[in-house]
Amino acid sequence: MVFVFAFSVVAGIVAPFSRRFGIARCVCLAAGAAVLVFFAVVGLTHPDPSQGLAAVDANRREYLFVLACESPVLALALFSLRWLKKLLFWFGWGIHLAFTGCVLTVFIWLKYFWHW
Repeated sequence: MVFVFAFSVVAGIVAPFSRRFGIARCVCLAAGAAVLVFFAVVGLTHPDPSQGLAAVDANRREYLFVLACESPVLALALFSLRWLKKLLFWFGWGIHLAFTGCVLTVFIWLKYFWHW
């Protein structure tokens, strides 16, 4: 699961660097966002009740956050295949970059600065 999340984040981050290959940057950004949206939908529809109610509720909030951030990225990446190629792509990439920054900040905070 972590590998798939990391792949999706990295696919979105490296998307602008694949501009030499035609529409590859839009496809790369759309693929990363699609994987994150897919896992968010699967996580929302199939909660694991053995984790406990608090964990299920926390996971639901996190999946909704991923869905709220990456659904517009997916839509903008797909629309940038046809219309306003540069504007829509860069706007979607900016949203993805902000989402990635937020997730990395939370991860670093919990890993290194959260002391029990």
